[in-house]
Amino acid sequence: MIDALKKDDNRKTELLFGLDDRPGLIKGSVAAIGHLAAIVASILTAPLLICGAIGLNPEDTRYVLSASLLVSGIATFIQVYRVGNLGCGMIAIQGTSFAFVGPLAYAAPLYAGEIEATILVGKILGTCAALGIFVMISSFYLNKLRNIITPTVAGTTIFLLGATLLESATKNLSRIFFATPSWGQYNIIIEALLTIGTILFLMRLKQSLVRVACIPIGLFCGCVVAYLLGDYSPGQSEATNFFFILSPAYFPLQFDLLLFILLLPIFLVSLTETIGDITATSLVSNQPISGPVYVNRLRGGVMADGFNTSLASVLGTFPNTTFSQNNAVIRITGIASRQVGIILAIFLIILGSTPHISQLFLNIPGSVLHAGTGLLFSMIAYTGLSIVRIQNHGKSFYVLAISCICAFALREVSPLIAADTFPLIEYSALVLGFPVASGAIFAVILDRKMQA
Repeated sequence: MIDALKKDDNRKTELLFGLDDRPGLIKGSVAAIGHLAAIVASILTAPLLICGAIGLNPEDTRYVLSASLLVSGIATFIQVYRVGNLGCGMIAIQGTSFAFVGPLAYAAPLYAGEIEATILVGKILGTCAALGIFVMISSFYLNKLRNIITPTVAGTTIFLLGATLLESATKNLSRIFFATPSWGQYNIIIEALLTIGTILFLMRLKQSLVRVACIPIGLFCGCVVAYLLGDYSPGQSEATNFFFILSPAYFPLQFDLLLFILLLPIFLVSLTETIGDITATSLVSNQPISGPVYVNRLRGGVMADGFNTSLASVLGTFPNTTFSQNNAVIRITGIASRQVGIILAIFLIILGSTPHISQLFLNIPGSVLHAGTGLLFSMIAYTGLSIVRIQNHGKSFYVLAISCICAFALREVSPLIAADTFPLIEYSALVLGFPVASGAIFAVILDRKMQA
């Protein structure tokens, strides 16, 4: 992934405003709105799906969604402004990655009936806070980690993430369809197809901010149709306060070893994605992607990822990592100014402080949400496949194929193994029953065998 970017090192982006230029409030705000349109739906949709999988009540879900926006603004400010060595000093937008939806959706049923949803969230956040510290420490050992989490391993894991998430979205959409009376099933089909069709149409547009914002626009169009069909009521807001205020330790933090093991592969792959995102941001911002300046930015960006995840956990929302959408916006607008990143962070904080924004997302019809995210998850799987394909040798495809077959086969037999009364065997079966975790383990072993 990094090698592919380095091939483009000589290709400079035509920038109107460079990294340290100041476009001013008006131009900077317009550029920031472009970034905002590209990522606001992603920032809110991933936490919404996680809350739904855990079974969190509407009030606590509203808190998580508002906190996600507000913390995203704070975390983005830290990345862009660069506090000491913390942050990459470029436009690197922070938010909860869809990568965390799969493992947390898998883990939720394991605790169902044993603990309340709010306590489970506390366990998740406490564990993520510890993993955030792990990421901060890892920022000093990036070269060693990249020898283990190679592009082949990362691509395989990302493919498995997309595949399992797509499977989950399809099941959710099917459940909604069959739970709806026959006369309402036509509405479900229309809303889902229009959402997917809008996103696919906008994705085909070239050199346009509209293309970058295809996901939020697609969800919006789907909601409009659902509103016209009587399936969406955005005006019915249960938020009573005009301003949202963060509440530290809103969910009491706890540590859970099973969650730690389940989430560790995701954090490692997310770390490699962060490396790729920051490298791409350096490239489109006409900054070096090799040498001491680049390494310093990279280490600061990864360290900020870990710090922001721990901060998010304390403030009551899910892990934060860098998003890649902003790189397309920089290339399209020609504006790489850090000032735009600061303005964007302020916009995110303002939106997060408005409770009615989270209520709008809380009411998105399932037909629209799962159709749109299902398409997005298929794109994630394709991205993983593309990363493997870039390696230009057949061994990577063997790693991908064998890892996927073994991971899904192990998922089918893991319930039988988990029935064993010996705690260690049951514990191991639960971890390996999640295809992304087991697939990542198989990929690491196979990739090292292939390289030997």
